[in-house]
Amino acid sequence: MSRAPGPVLVDCRMARRRETGGARYARELAARLPGEHDVRVVYGPPPLPRRNALTTLGNLLLDLAWTHIALPALAARHRAAAIHSTFNWAPAWAPCPRVVTVHDLSWEHMPEAYPAGFRAYARVFTRASSRRADRVIAVSRATADDLTGLYGVRADRIDVVYTGVDGIGVGGPADTPRERVVLHVGEFEPRKRVPTLIEGFARFAGTPAGRGWRMVLAGRGGADAERVAALVDATPGVEALGFVGDDALRRLYGSSALLASVSRFEGFCLPVAEALAQGCPVMVARTPALVEAGGGDAVVVDEPVDAAAVAAALERATADPGALAARGARGRDHAAAFTWDACVAGTVASYDAAGRARGAAA
Repeated sequence: MSRAPGPVLVDCRMARRRETGGARYARELAARLPGEHDVRVVYGPPPLPRRNALTTLGNLLLDLAWTHIALPALAARHRAAAIHSTFNWAPAWAPCPRVVTVHDLSWEHMPEAYPAGFRAYARVFTRASSRRADRVIAVSRATADDLTGLYGVRADRIDVVYTGVDGIGVGGPADTPRERVVLHVGEFEPRKRVPTLIEGFARFAGTPAGRGWRMVLAGRGGADAERVAALVDATPGVEALGFVGDDALRRLYGSSALLASVSRFEGFCLPVAEALAQGCPVMVARTPALVEAGGGDAVVVDEPVDAAAVAAALERATADPGALAARGARGRDHAAAFTWDACVAGTVASYDAAGRARGAAA
């Protein structure tokens, strides 16, 4: 091994946050890494409840103090072999090699969707973290390309390590009957264009081809939550379940005829890959990470993504049930590469590479 004999400190503070792909990533690593490797999972102080601008500022200060003061001090005390920051931001200094996972640079692609203060914070700290880390883990090739193109991170310092999708269990038989349901999983953030998806579904459902189809939304929160709630109330055949646990999510993937994600931007999009792992075909917008996660058998919606484009894509996707089922079966093969075992192995390889890089520079 190229690492020092102490433990790797894995900062899983994000695991205590909202039910997002980044939080799932941190939780899965926290559960899987310590079993086979010399890893110590650390969480830092619990976040304040998100109620107003004051608690938001308080959480920002807690994050800064934990990341740049407490975490390096903890690493020194334990003579850590490395620090792994699992969500975009790593310490400015550490007594050991640093590895940082970058999920996406969404604020660079959609600046209008974020407050100016957050944009500045995210840009400064993500750029600095990715440049000074000994290794950078990108959760997709699309994110790796953004890091090199937008932040000037050298490609030879980036490891593309895909998130696993097998944490919610193995899918059922490929020929399991599916309901005429279009599923969406995720928060209601503006970049996900859920209102457009609902409006497009309403158009589709009003045609002979769309008769008998339903839409199910599994998720909650986000800046578009009120608008989504109003559309759900006004649109027949659309149901919002709120947050659902892994067992319910697996059943939804296993019973739905199609998962739809028309996000304007994603770093990877875990629900797309999870759906494919359960044999559920997917429809995605033509954005790099969605096409990467969806593979060659995804139904693709070209820009501009509006209600008419979504309705046309739904009609195209569902016109031949046999062909749609075949897309799901082939998609399962594509998703087979996205395992947590592979994610853990790739992550540990990054730790070793970080140790070698620090040793070579000493």
